[in-house]
Amino acid sequence: MISYEEAIDEMFDAFNVAWLANSAAVASYVPEVRWPGVEEPTTPDASVFWARVSQQTVDEEQSTLRNGDAGQRYTTDGLIFVQLFCPKSDSESMTKGRRLAIIARNAFRGHTTSGKVWFRNARINELPPEEKFYRFNVVAEYEYDENG
Repeated sequence: MISYEEAIDEMFDAFNVAWLANSAAVASYVPEVRWPGVEEPTTPDASVFWARVSQQTVDEEQSTLRNGDAGQRYTTDGLIFVQLFCPKSDSESMTKGRRLAIIARNAFRGHTTSGKVWFRNARINELPPEEKFYRFNVVAEYEYDENG
């Protein structure tokens, strides 16, 4: 069992560990990551790669009537997102963006955290470009059990 806050921490940590270990080999630096709830004083530089991570709970079902002294068990399903922004000013931006997307996807694909957050169906979506960035979304479904 894991709590809501612990699950979010473990999901974000799973991404961050993979990102810190592998992204510099693609971009020549570790691209900035923007996290939920962290106020950012500036807009990202349009000449660098960067990412934004978020999660969304989709469903939270009661999965047992009673789980011993712990009470009822609830199963939470949701989505974790990694949005990648790749500068159009870099001539290899799409290639590097795909490689960064693979790093983000592989942070979740086939993995379970120590607290038992289980990831499935991790995928990469190439999105239409913005004015200054090519964009990729990495999406993974997650599930975990929590006592209520």
